[in-house]
Amino acid sequence: MSSINQRIKSRRLALGLTLAEVAERLGVKEATTQRYESGEIKNIKHETIAALAEILKCSPAYIMGWEEIVQQNDSLISESERSLLDKYRVLDEKGKHTVNTVLDMEYFRIEKPHLTVVAAHNDDMSDEQIGLMEQDLADLKEHHRKKRGDNE
Repeated sequence: MSSINQRIKSRRLALGLTLAEVAERLGVKEATTQRYESGEIKNIKHETIAALAEILKCSPAYIMGWEEIVQQNDSLISESERSLLDKYRVLDEKGKHTVNTVLDMEYFRIEKPHLTVVAAHNDDMSDEQIGLMEQDLADLKEHHRKKRGDNE
């Protein structure tokens, strides 16, 4: 079983948070957060454990070592991921289609072996999807025409 300080550091790193970010959310100095992680501070107040658990998306019992498993749920996404998701949710269908297309192309670009991208467009060949693809093509042609300086 790992110690409190190891669990704090492990969760922080798993969530991609910096010491400064955790310290800011806790309302303490970065050095204090580092001392929690190093084990230099051994008697952490229960209010601090509760706040750390909220920041680190786990239960206080996990931090204390009373539970071995971190409960995985939606709250494990970072603030930047949550912001992107919020923006995505307000997009119309064309906007979502564009984001999905770019995301598929980026997955393909970095060649993740566990992801298989069939094409930049999904398998939906409905009239609506065909219309979106045609609009994407028209937008690309217009962009290319402007870039070349054509005034036709």
